[in-house]
Amino acid sequence: MAWAAVLASATCTQPEQSGLLTGVRAYPPDPPQGAVTRLLPGDLPATVRKLRLGITPYTQESRQRRDLAPLVAYVGEALGIEVELVVSTSYGDLVTEITEERVDIALLSPVSYVQARSIQPALHLAARAISQGSPEYSSYIIVRRDDPAHTLGDLRGRRMAWVDRLSGSGYLYPRHVLHEAGFDPDHLFGSARFYGTHEAALVALLRGEADAAAVSSGALNLTCKSGEAQTARGFRVLHKCGKLPYDALAVRAGMGREALKKITWVFQGLNNRSERGRKVLADTWAISGWMPADESAYEGVRRHLDDMATKMPAALPDRATSLELPAGVSRGD
Repeated sequence: MAWAAVLASATCTQPEQSGLLTGVRAYPPDPPQGAVTRLLPGDLPATVRKLRLGITPYTQESRQRRDLAPLVAYVGEALGIEVELVVSTSYGDLVTEITEERVDIALLSPVSYVQARSIQPALHLAARAISQGSPEYSSYIIVRRDDPAHTLGDLRGRRMAWVDRLSGSGYLYPRHVLHEAGFDPDHLFGSARFYGTHEAALVALLRGEADAAAVSSGALNLTCKSGEAQTARGFRVLHKCGKLPYDALAVRAGMGREALKKITWVFQGLNNRSERGRKVLADTWAISGWMPADESAYEGVRRHLDDMATKMPAALPDRATSLELPAGVSRGD
């Protein structure tokens, strides 16, 4: 889940605003709120006693559960039903969970959503996340501030930190940029490892375990808040790899029409323009709300992946699979 749009140095003093949309009214009028959003008998399939909300592993699981607890509580209260947070073990696992209906709602990264929709065309797109007024975020290849590299070619023979094979900003978009620049991403680096989350890839860079990392713009702000950043020498953007729409809020196939409508109202009605909305969203990695979306919002990602499938098909997984992490690397605590 690539989420915040603020790029900050490890000292957290100078945000980078490049790539943000400015002067855009991101929010439509608020949808209905209050008792009208409560789920009634018959709104849900008879077997559903609680709603399972699945999320991508973005940072440590304990941190995600803590940061998203107010959101989970808010959604449960607004819908009048228990909501259980399900933290997937990889991007691919969340695709499997939503397409096989093991979770009811999922916050899917843009690439994961496109893949999930190709597997299950009946998947519902309820909304898309926005951050600080922007519906898009950036993908970067970064290095430490004092690193001698200044071009993509300067990374030849060095150590690369990727996130996940289904991460648009943490793998697929940067890989495509390298290919378009005339480099073979499979042979450019001396070594390349998948770390499972943006935070883990960044920490590997800041600790000197990697020479470069591919991450989302929001991940830089996330790590800026962590203890790792306090002792780091800082990092800088080596190359900008393009922009992607924020995460898709998807509802599984088979959910009743009334339930889908009310879930959509609850998420689209939550934003940081209200005091309660600001409290609920305060620790959600700079999410400022959700906005209406249709398939056109992710069409650019589809075209990008189609282009990649033609030019370097080996880069794209055929289907969502679990990611095997390097020895000694953990997605959780």
